[in-house]
Amino acid sequence: MLKPYKSSDFKLLENWVTDAELLLQFSGTDFSYPLTEQQIQDYQDTYPDRHLYIGYTLEKLPFAFGEIIPQESGYPRLARILVGEPALRGQGLGRYFIQMLLEESKRLYNTSIFELFTWVKNYAAIRCYESVGFKFLTEKSKTMVHKGISYDIHKMVFKYESAE
Repeated sequence: MLKPYKSSDFKLLENWVTDAELLLQFSGTDFSYPLTEQQIQDYQDTYPDRHLYIGYTLEKLPFAFGEIIPQESGYPRLARILVGEPALRGQGLGRYFIQMLLEESKRLYNTSIFELFTWVKNYAAIRCYESVGFKFLTEKSKTMVHKGISYDIHKMVFKYESAE
């Protein structure tokens, strides 16, 4: 189940984001460690058209955080995806969460094409995205620089295939 993020959900994020490296990996340079409720609020105030969500298991346990970003291309972008609950990682819940975000994106934007960016060395996330059906574009999309270190960021695209 997918629920819109509320400020009362911040404690979940605070518990899930345990170090600066994890924060950088899932959110890029938009936030700084330690993550604060004010940072999230400022982000939402700056980007009111972006949708933040918490993912819940079938047993109604919160386990993930993610975002859907509308883009000028008309193809929404998934971002800031984190299977936050460490005990629930590696069980296929990331794939479940991505599928829920795709369905919500499809509902919101009536499209069958979706994008996301990933750091090329985020191997676990890439395996998850590929298992859902995301494919890499061949060219590097951008380079993110943080504290003097360069990170190659690549775009991945997902297309729902029409059942004909």
